[in-house]
Amino acid sequence: MKLKDKVALVIGGSSGLGRASVEALAAEGATIVLGDVNEARSNEVIDTVRAAGGEGLFIYTDAMNEELVQAAVAKTVETYGTLDILVNSAGAPTKADSAGWHFQIDMYLKGPYYACRAALPIMRAQGGGAIINIGSLSSVTGSLAAEIEGTGYPAAKHAIMGITKTLAIANGKHNIRVNTVCPGYIKTELTRPLYEAADGGEKLINETLKVPMRRWGEPEEIGKAVAFLASSDASFITGQSLIVDGGFMAR
Repeated sequence: MKLKDKVALVIGGSSGLGRASVEALAAEGATIVLGDVNEARSNEVIDTVRAAGGEGLFIYTDAMNEELVQAAVAKTVETYGTLDILVNSAGAPTKADSAGWHFQIDMYLKGPYYACRAALPIMRAQGGGAIINIGSLSSVTGSLAAEIEGTGYPAAKHAIMGITKTLAIANGKHNIRVNTVCPGYIKTELTRPLYEAADGGEKLINETLKVPMRRWGEPEEIGKAVAFLASSDASFITGQSLIVDGGFMAR
């Protein structure tokens, strides 16, 4: 229970890596505020948290709408009196066209910026906090899937590392830590077509990508990395990218 008495706002927490982050944070004792656009799925996640003995609530939050993001932060503080942890994990599939490029910049770059901008004054006033942005291997290298996802996604994910490092430098004196988790090839809704191929995605992992651990990652492995960075176990870690990829980037 390393996060007992802590309050975490997870934006994009209804599925995938966001849901895994919610579950890992709650398992460590954090109270959860789940900000998302999918009310039914979000309430299902909150019900799961409560069934396990935790506490939480859902707030409708479109990560690309700054006013709604600000409202989610304000509601968190109004309800629980604090905001100790912010996780930016919103995401959605799109096409590799002009509209998709703008959507990706809005979702993966502007969205986390809005949330950080709203949360930081609260964290400064209370004397500390932890922000975890969900990045990607595309935060630290060029994308291998530009034909599918376009260039907006890697552009935004690279920029998130710039924001992370800059905010970490600016807010270290306020005891606020800002880090990014960079997942490798993880089984989520966005990657489902790949790992539900006839061979279960084995050829992609072992022959094309040559992931040293020779398997797909699971969402909970990202959630646990988020919970670690949110905890006092990571008290001297800030401005970093924690790559969780089964060794892919070690090659």
